[in-house]
Amino acid sequence: MEGKRIIITVSNNIVTDNRVAKISGYLEATGWKPVLLGRRWPGGKIPEGRAGKIKRFHLLFNKGPLFYLELNIRLFFYLLLNSCDRIWAVDLDTLASAILISKIRKIPVIFDSHEYFTEMPELQARPAVKWIWSQLERFLITKADRCVTVSEGIRNIYKIKYGVDALLLKNVPNYPKQLHRLRELSDSPVVYYQGALNVGRGLVESIKAMLYLPNYFMLIVGTGDEQEELHELVNHLQLTDRVRFTGALPFEELAVEAQKAHVGLCLLENMGLNYYHSLPNRLFDYPALGLPIIATAFPDISEIVTKYEIGLLLDNLEPQNIAAAIKTACEDEGLREKWALSLPACVKELNWENQCRVFEKLL
Repeated sequence: MEGKRIIITVSNNIVTDNRVAKISGYLEATGWKPVLLGRRWPGGKIPEGRAGKIKRFHLLFNKGPLFYLELNIRLFFYLLLNSCDRIWAVDLDTLASAILISKIRKIPVIFDSHEYFTEMPELQARPAVKWIWSQLERFLITKADRCVTVSEGIRNIYKIKYGVDALLLKNVPNYPKQLHRLRELSDSPVVYYQGALNVGRGLVESIKAMLYLPNYFMLIVGTGDEQEELHELVNHLQLTDRVRFTGALPFEELAVEAQKAHVGLCLLENMGLNYYHSLPNRLFDYPALGLPIIATAFPDISEIVTKYEIGLLLDNLEPQNIAAAIKTACEDEGLREKWALSLPACVKELNWENQCRVFEKLL
């Protein structure tokens, strides 16, 4: 296997994609030569020390059908003109070019489904677009040589719909060199969110919840389609002195911000099966950052939060309900004493090093 080359195709932001960086790091450490192939997002410099070679395209289009078409054309010609031994296609939106090249050049393809793409919230009100992606998924997924995904719920769907036995590779963090301990109780607790600022992430409701928490502050890390509306909401509610946006940060810098916080939010609306069966990175990142979690009581999320006793679950996203949960999480001494033990115990089990045995079956 020494020196074999694997190209990882990505549509999202390589700067902030921790999962892709971890995959690249594992591959490089085990003798592969990974190449991360994606697009250049506005702003954002790749931090030094990342594993693998990174190639990012300048694209004319950044969203919509022309973006996906241009991206896959660029991926196709790069894959056609550059040799490799494996293709690792991240999500459905890069799979078409990977499968086409695999048939031309007889190269195995690993399909890494970070999302249940056809059930993403952005597609639920666009039936024609959803139908097109569903047909692509039906045609392409069975052509991949291996499939891996992030949750048991999505894994079961692929098995039932397509007969595909996907392996499970959760979005867990590397085991930290130093575990971050639960912060002590504070007179001005900080509520923390990291991730995309997109529809259905409970951010509007969480910001409104701050109206019921006069001594609390909120820190929001990330960018996304809803960021302008969220800024406007904060201004409208006159919360600019208590809600701070950092913008997108490389994942290497997240701990600096999270150390200021006392609880982490992982809230989702039921806007399709993608969210319903998701296991977001932050669900696993928060315990490593010393943060108990307030999460939505969806099946896959509930299983993790309940089994490892790392937070509170909500059945609805009413602002008053979110505020009550935040207050309990930050002020209940008994709960915080329990979480001081359960958070590090969770990290010791749910970490990247323990997940890496999956690669033996994938490669």
